[in-house]
Amino acid sequence: MTDAATPTRGSDLQPSPPPPPPPPAAPPPVAWSPWVVRLAVLGLAVLLVVAFATRWDRWVGSAVSQTTNDAYLQSDITPLSAQVSGIVRDMPVGDFQRVRIGDPVAFIANDDYRARVEQAEAALAAADAAIAQFDIQKRTQRALVDQAEANVHGLEADAWRARLEESRQHSLTEQGLAGTLQALQQAQATSRRAQASLEAGQALVDQQKAALDGIDVQVRQAQATRLQRQADLDLARITLDRTTIRAPADGMVGQRQVRPGQYVGQGSQIITLVPLPSVWVIANYKETQMTRIRPGQPATVRVDSFPDTPLTGRVAGESPASGSQFALLPPDNATGNFTKIVQRIPVKIVLDDPNPLRDRLRPGMSVVVTIDTAGASEGGTGGDPAK
Repeated sequence: MTDAATPTRGSDLQPSPPPPPPPPAAPPPVAWSPWVVRLAVLGLAVLLVVAFATRWDRWVGSAVSQTTNDAYLQSDITPLSAQVSGIVRDMPVGDFQRVRIGDPVAFIANDDYRARVEQAEAALAAADAAIAQFDIQKRTQRALVDQAEANVHGLEADAWRARLEESRQHSLTEQGLAGTLQALQQAQATSRRAQASLEAGQALVDQQKAALDGIDVQVRQAQATRLQRQADLDLARITLDRTTIRAPADGMVGQRQVRPGQYVGQGSQIITLVPLPSVWVIANYKETQMTRIRPGQPATVRVDSFPDTPLTGRVAGESPASGSQFALLPPDNATGNFTKIVQRIPVKIVLDDPNPLRDRLRPGMSVVVTIDTAGASEGGTGGDPAK
């Protein structure tokens, strides 16, 4: 029984599992035809070319930040020229010197111009004397008119009395009372002489009044002459004042173009004035970059001379035409072959004041400008062209 209850050693072993099946065979690689690959690459290249050709300007114009390095500082550069001719007597300013408005920058010898002023003053004094003389003549002539009118009043009384005597003698003669023909004739003669004297006196009054009117005409002519002499004096004084060339604004002068003792003609350039620190930026943007640029948008300016000091400003405006339209010989694309060239539009940017480089900026310096077209513009619509 012991043998029957005790299992054998071989019955304790389990059967071994079957071996795993082999992995499925990988499918054979797809073999692309070389022509298919070439056509796919060519199609992709064509799509890229078409996309760049049709959408490039839109991508460039829709960018929020528009940057250009075709930008420079500018200012009102004013050449100071001589308005009169003469010898330069003195130049109290030197090269690159700061000046204030009204400061003299050059003196031209003014001896002859001062003499012209004195000559004009003498001519004006003579005109005043002539007017005073005519005033005296006018008062005298007015007295003669009054005298002639008074004489006419006396002659009118004599003529009236003579007419009365003539009438009385005529009545006596007709009535045959005491009058005689001789007395009547004498009265008639006396009346006619009195009437003639009255007419002569009235003619004398007219003559004196005409003489008075003639003096009035001479007075007006003398007054016109005085105005001319006054204008000559004013012009002489203006010319004398122009012998001193003054600075029209605060700023800095450039190099002197003349020296003391040199003769200069009218219009000769003496020196150049730059009204520093008044400068601004002119950025020449491509026309494809102007889509979103509007006045009032903020801008960042980096001067090449001071790259670590960025300046801020705002767009003040843009040019009414591209730079090529202001050229001496503008392009004419209506003749010959045509090659399209992207035009540039000058954009003026005013710097914020104060700025850390206020006294260091000079016109002509190169700058790099970046305009934030997402910033608020003057119209309040930002840089969205749809608005």
